[in-house]
Amino acid sequence: MASQYIYENLMYVHKNKDSFSKRSDIHSVNTRSKHKLVIPVSRLHRAKKFGSTGTEDNILRTPKKKRRTKPVTDIDTFDADSIRNNIYYYSRNEYLNRKKLLASLRVAGLFSGGKTALTKILKDIGFSYKKTDKRKILLERYDIILKRISFLREAKNIDNWDNVVFIDETWLNANHTVSRSWTDDTQASTSKVPMGKGACLIICHAGSAKYGFVENALLAFQSKTTNDYHEEMNATTFKEWFQNVLLPSLPEPSVIFMDNASYHSVQIQKPPTQANKKEEMVAWLQAKGIDANMQMLKPELIKLVKENKAANVRYEIDELALEYGHRVLRIPPYHCQYNAIELVWAQIKGYAARHNTSPPFSTKKMMTLLIEACGEVTRDDWAKVVEKTKNLIVEHFDRDIRIDSVIDNNIIIHVGEDDDEHTTSSSESESD
Repeated sequence: MASQYIYENLMYVHKNKDSFSKRSDIHSVNTRSKHKLVIPVSRLHRAKKFGSTGTEDNILRTPKKKRRTKPVTDIDTFDADSIRNNIYYYSRNEYLNRKKLLASLRVAGLFSGGKTALTKILKDIGFSYKKTDKRKILLERYDIILKRISFLREAKNIDNWDNVVFIDETWLNANHTVSRSWTDDTQASTSKVPMGKGACLIICHAGSAKYGFVENALLAFQSKTTNDYHEEMNATTFKEWFQNVLLPSLPEPSVIFMDNASYHSVQIQKPPTQANKKEEMVAWLQAKGIDANMQMLKPELIKLVKENKAANVRYEIDELALEYGHRVLRIPPYHCQYNAIELVWAQIKGYAARHNTSPPFSTKKMMTLLIEACGEVTRDDWAKVVEKTKNLIVEHFDRDIRIDSVIDNNIIIHVGEDDDEHTTSSSESESD
């Protein structure tokens, strides 16, 4: 510790004071020690006072470093879902602005930050302020709503949830361990917590209520960078795992839940953009049976592409699944609570942290702990989280029906891009 080090240096200088140069301008032991350590004399007095009577029960302790507090905008997926549910407050026939939402979240104990931090979170989970009836209210993006409704409708109609397979990716750092433990501040009772996060393991797995984790489907490898794990898992790696490992391991037709990560969503015959040439746009449109020719102007072709691209989206992964008799159901953006494996990841990471409390802290050791942790997750554990996810989906579908009834009765009016009667604004300011 720093205090112990200061005391030991002070005693060294005191013991050897006669051996220092007589011509030196530094005469006192304290001043000599001050220059040696570059610290205030008052700090030396304190170290000398406590150190001279120091015993095993009176150890010099360096004050703990003040840790930077966690940003209020750094919320997990479950907090985000709780905030989303609170936003559906307007289903009680009330206009909801940021002031009302902030008050509601504070009362519920879901958020302690201010308006600016709340605005950032709301944008991150797909909400914005829209002007309607000359008042700004909080409304969810229509594209997010449509994707959620489509997903919930399909998921609600699944007959056998035992055959629903959940896929996701996560990570584990080599230094991942418990953040707190019981201690009397002696070295013997203090765990050797490593500095920093350490190297990162990128993990991909799949599981279901019927089988638990899919046998031999674990994919884990060490990251080569410190970037976000989504940048390390690419479309080639995922496709190879999906095609050669997962699909052959599923013995019967299944519904496969996965999110909209870019490496899950490589398109077949991806629609052209404004950057493409007219020839490419015409070729794509004609391949889809849409009347287009080179005499048309580029803005006209772009309009046709936009009008038809949604109905012609095909994903490589979905096509591979169909070849094996499976169907992919994509979880809408910002709704990872519909993926049961998220709850399993929490169990995995908890096990790894509790068993990673002593050196060595390495990816090799973490890989061993990961395999052990996966083995600790039983079929019953999976059945419970799948049932919880199923109930959540049914509940949210019913909630959206209630909200739709509110909107249909003109209690809340959404102004979209095509509405000419009102001005759409994404400004953060609002009248309270």
